[in-house]
Amino acid sequence: MSFLKKLGMVLANVASTALGIGPIVGPLLGGGSGKAAGVISTVTNDLTAIGSVIAQVETIFAGQDGTGPQKFKAATALVGPIIMTSQLVSGKKILDPQKLKDGIAGVTQGMVDVLNALHPDSVSTEVKNA
Repeated sequence: MSFLKKLGMVLANVASTALGIGPIVGPLLGGGSGKAAGVISTVTNDLTAIGSVIAQVETIFAGQDGTGPQKFKAATALVGPIIMTSQLVSGKKILDPQKLKDGIAGVTQGMVDVLNALHPDSVSTEVKNA
């Protein structure tokens, strides 16, 4: 069982409790001060949002016979708005919409690959109180 599959199952089991993946991504990016810290925070937020969307899609399909392409299509549809509203893209004129669409699909697939590269034992099954 992959990390992403296990994460989806854990999230499905805790129903509406949102665990998020911030604790997974945050330590990997480290901290900083000043402007660098702000950039790291923004990137961390965007990466965490993308990872969370992918985990949510996995949760939605947990217990169903959803195919990989169905999950990918759903995830890509949700990752697109995150990228479009990011500081990187927001307010910019789009020269090549197809290239943007392909890039969003690439980011989605990349995050799926990153999450699937993690060991399933890394998924916490505890619900932590905020």
